[in-house]
Amino acid sequence: MQFSEDALTFLNLGIESEIAAYLFYKKAGKLVHDKGLQDTLLSLAGDEKNHFLSLEDLYDRNVRSEMWAPYKDILGKEGLPDIDELVQETHKELLSRIGKLSSKKDVLEMALMLEKEAFDLFSAGFAKTQDAEVKKMFEFLMGFEKGHVQWIEKELAAL
Repeated sequence: MQFSEDALTFLNLGIESEIAAYLFYKKAGKLVHDKGLQDTLLSLAGDEKNHFLSLEDLYDRNVRSEMWAPYKDILGKEGLPDIDELVQETHKELLSRIGKLSSKKDVLEMALMLEKEAFDLFSAGFAKTQDAEVKKMFEFLMGFEKGHVQWIEKELAAL
């Protein structure tokens, strides 16, 4: 089965988005001093890693791409390895601001922005693609991202 060009475009954007969110949570988790928040951020990093692997598998089954193979190999291993070469420029700019985040609120607000961006991306991909398998993947990821958004909003409201 061959995916449409639009479906592949959204899969690629989703892969990049998940990598950026993964890097954000991993780096922010190292910087925060609140143990509960740190554990949560690292757990969210694990979620994003799993989302990436799901999208990458779907993409790779349709288009053999050596560009993504090294990331799949790296992310398939235990732990949270460093990766950042293929993150979009906008995400690189956001990630560069992590060191300047001075409070739990700052970290959560940036996390919320990334999660809402991912939700919007997957919603757009869901609406645009006709492929049932891709739709199912986007719907699954929309549910996860919505859960992340709700958790972060709850944490922000509690501050």
